Amino acid sequence: MEKWMREIEQIKQVTNLPIICVKVLEAEISQTQQEWEQKGWELVSLGSEHEMAYLVLIESTQWPATSRSLLSLFFSRTKENAPLTLHEQIAAWLQSFVTGSRLAPPERLDLVWPWKEARLSFLIERSRTEGTGTWESLQSCLHPFFRETTAYTPGSSSLAFFPLSHAYSVLLLPVSILEGSEEQADLLEWASGLHDLISTEWMEPVRIVVSTPVHRPSALEKTVYGQLLLSRTLQHYRPHVMVAGDWMYPLERWAASLPKETAKSIANELASLMPVPQISAEQLETLETLFARQLNVSETARQLFLHRNTLLYRLDKLTEQTGLDPRQFPDAVLLQLYLLFRQH
Repeated sequence: MEKWMREIEQIKQVTNLPIICVKVLEAEISQTQQEWEQKGWELVSLGSEHEMAYLVLIESTQWPATSRSLLSLFFSRTKENAPLTLHEQIAAWLQSFVTGSRLAPPERLDLVWPWKEARLSFLIERSRTEGTGTWESLQSCLHPFFRETTAYTPGSSSLAFFPLSHAYSVLLLPVSILEGSEEQADLLEWASGLHDLISTEWMEPVRIVVSTPVHRPSALEKTVYGQLLLSRTLQHYRPHVMVAGDWMYPLERWAASLPKETAKSIANELASLMPVPQISAEQLETLETLFARQLNVSETARQLFLHRNTLLYRLDKLTEQTGLDPRQFPDAVLLQLYLLFRQH
């Protein structure tokens, strides 16, 4: 890395262009990169030596394209000889959850990546496999969003972003960056805001699964793996759901865990027990909203923007049509199972 330092000094003397090498602990890579990006600087190379990281940065607007293209000649790093940085180790570990290889976490992860506070994990799923946007381009939208919408101060906390595959990435945020709220309703509200931002700025539809607070880095394995399972469950059973919490949809997660033959057997048994006629899209929306509101009729009417009497009329028609009253818990469970196994 001393070679890098010498070359940076030579480049500055010859070109008079702004370039710098910052030396930090590996655990501080994301935070340091974010702070410099907020000042208009761009990371062009990253190296590590003796558990320290070296970030080569340039002030983007001052560098002509022809000069930028020469930087890789000075600051290339041979992957086979250089050890992985902590960020790269964590990325490889998280990526293994998508591929199914399930690597072990980086050694002494909780010690080398200390968290002063709990963090939230946002799993971002690209809804279209043919999407062309890069995860790198998405990151440029994220920093301003959290800086402008929260009481965020540079250096006090940072976000960490890990692309997992073409379809998935993970965003980790300290709880304090979201004003310290851990209420599930608030977490879903933040996830909805993130969903709207990405869908608008990135111009691609995405699904967001937010976690409850994660208190130590090693616990990310259970959290992220669970988010991936829920995401794949929603693809099959709730494809229209674009924002969810990892504590939601327990029935769907149970159904997704069943062997295919078992699920088929349950579907056939339900068909023989309750020959329910085809349910319309309006009735389906009514039932799903009622179930999501724990059978609370008033809350369901408010969510659907209906007069309470209008909703009661709909539910009475459903009872007449199916022989099951969705306001009664035993009947509601049967209807939920029916919708889960027969409609899907």
